[in-house]
Amino acid sequence: MSRSALPFKLVSADSHIAEPPDLWTSRLDRKYRDRAPKIIREESGDVFVCEGALLKRDGIGLLATKRKYTDPDFRDFTLDGLWADVPNGAYDPAARLKELDDEGIEGELLYASLGLVMYSIPDPEFQLATFRAFNDWLAEFCRQDSKRLFGVAMIPPENPRLATAELVRCAEMGLRGAMISVTTEEGRGYDHPDYAPLWVAAEDLGIPLSLHVAAGTKSYIQSGNKLADFSLAFTPTMYTIAGMIFSGLFDRHPRLKVLSVENDAAWPLAMLERMDDRYERDLGWAAKFNGLTSGRQPSEIFREHIACTFMRDRTAILNRELIGKKNIMWGSDYPHFDGGWPDAAAALAAQFEGVSDEDQRRIGRTNVIEFYELPIAP
Repeated sequence: MSRSALPFKLVSADSHIAEPPDLWTSRLDRKYRDRAPKIIREESGDVFVCEGALLKRDGIGLLATKRKYTDPDFRDFTLDGLWADVPNGAYDPAARLKELDDEGIEGELLYASLGLVMYSIPDPEFQLATFRAFNDWLAEFCRQDSKRLFGVAMIPPENPRLATAELVRCAEMGLRGAMISVTTEEGRGYDHPDYAPLWVAAEDLGIPLSLHVAAGTKSYIQSGNKLADFSLAFTPTMYTIAGMIFSGLFDRHPRLKVLSVENDAAWPLAMLERMDDRYERDLGWAAKFNGLTSGRQPSEIFREHIACTFMRDRTAILNRELIGKKNIMWGSDYPHFDGGWPDAAAALAAQFEGVSDEDQRRIGRTNVIEFYELPIAP
């Protein structure tokens, strides 16, 4: 199918930048410069080095994806790669806008790439400094066109007071979303009272909060089998969202909105009906774990507060009535190796067989505009 198969411009709920090699070495507070995350050249290629992160050294081959332009179906990416092979639109805002025009995309939400691993940095002051440097750079990137490029800030996971202050600062810089850690420290989940100021600030600022795959204090690696772990990488997000719902977080904060990002969108099928059933049948022995006060079923809370992004998920599209037609939204994942680009519209159109024009538009455009209240006509 060609791009003309979609009679509307797309809006991506999940796209990425690639952090320039000098982002942290040039912007980090001077006392941290000798520890700054950076890209270095090794025999195998260019490697990203980040002190303290679970992945302390990682090849950038999965970002070095220029070859996708000439061979969209190329599959044999490895961790080995060179910065010269990262698409220009990943770090140059002018090139990015041309990329959007070429792809028929009107606007997009922009996430970190290398920065995802930084949620596992154990030193909270150093971590905050790296986040602030990234957020400053991303805000500058998005100012190239503030009606098409919408940045998602990185918010520190362990200190709710600092997280709240950084959220407010990023909103003042014009960033439209904020990413929090998928996982939290032992014994203090997101239902903990310490986090209440963060939720209030997100409500007051109208900032949705994202749980992006691989952005956590803990690794999602469980089995050691990479194929199994990558296939099930969404499971930590399922636990976090189920915990948020049952703890009454959304009853206490009725304007709070949360996204599951790059976890695809069919996983609620395995969860929502079961959550409603357990809520009905288990309160006798598990009542102390129930924080719901609004009278809403867990599935109702999900559909009113949660959204899920996907790249390729025909299962979610076919089951949109069960998940919630307003709760699933497409993302290109540009410039990552497994993203639905180039010719993103054609790739999405292939998943829309048998889907009404209205629902296609909602999934590919309207849902993300409404969820973020973007300055784009639905």
